[in-house]
Amino acid sequence: MPSPHKRATLRDVAARAGVSTAQASFALNGSGRVAPGTAERIRRAAAELDYQADSRARALRTGQRSAYGVVIRNMRNPYFLDVLRGMEVTAHEHDALLLIMSSDYDPEREAAALRRFTAEGVGGIAIAPIGRGGPLSDWRSRNPAIPVVAFNCTPDPDLSAGQGALPVPTVGPDDGAAIALALGHLKEYGHRRATLVVAPKERVADWGREEEFERLCGVWAMEGTVLRCPLDYRGVARVAGERIAASPRHQAFVVNSDHLGAAVYDAAHALGLRVGRDVSVVGHDDLPTSRLLDPGMTTVRFDRERLGEHVMGLLLAPQEKSLSLPVELVVRDSVARLAQ
Repeated sequence: MPSPHKRATLRDVAARAGVSTAQASFALNGSGRVAPGTAERIRRAAAELDYQADSRARALRTGQRSAYGVVIRNMRNPYFLDVLRGMEVTAHEHDALLLIMSSDYDPEREAAALRRFTAEGVGGIAIAPIGRGGPLSDWRSRNPAIPVVAFNCTPDPDLSAGQGALPVPTVGPDDGAAIALALGHLKEYGHRRATLVVAPKERVADWGREEEFERLCGVWAMEGTVLRCPLDYRGVARVAGERIAASPRHQAFVVNSDHLGAAVYDAAHALGLRVGRDVSVVGHDDLPTSRLLDPGMTTVRFDRERLGEHVMGLLLAPQEKSLSLPVELVVRDSVARLAQ
């Protein structure tokens, strides 16, 4: 029996269960080489001793890693909590551990997170990257064999370039369909102008949405404006407020997250205007709080936890494919009907 201050070892577990260390190892690794009754006795002994396997030692012995890194862009956006929940459920099923860091839309922080996870010897990295050709591209060229899954970004074949590099699968909502639903809804309600709120050019990761927005505006003869600003709540509220105040015309905003769509509500309210009457907003993600806004936010919905499940699945079993999740429009009252 180990002392209260000493970490239990595999030998301690084997002694308590009355088996060899090899049998204890087989049972705890789920190899199937131990009789069910004996395996249960070993697992019970491990639980009683609070035994924790040394993941680094196991990695050195087997070449398998149980820890995976995740880099998100904004810890304040509730969207990422749902994605992480989906990842965590799948990771738990496979006895894997998630290590999470946020870049906060800072390329230096993203680069530091990638270096840290590489030093930790993680089995793979899931990342919502910043920009195109940013820190992930440089890191990828120096670490081609580490599995990577990118999410919430436009698929970029350049990330898979390089001798020996594994492909970088991408998981995310159907960006083309999302923009078509949002812009089509504005068009149906009589809008002939729309503003897409995006990150500064060097930090845009989902640039495919921007391209589709401009294409559809041309096809539907709509006046489209791409409004670039720091993608934090205060930044969006400030820039949206400036645009609303500077124009006497009705402003309709398409925002790539409900979290930042709510910032447009704040901007309108500060000017004494009402969303759904004086200003229109279409969000993305359908966060639980979006229906509680006054008025409820019209938004594009998709399964955020399912996205996380797919991301984790591709980390655990790398495949040369990208996944695009279906989206649907949830109509509430944040878009004004204009005279045709």
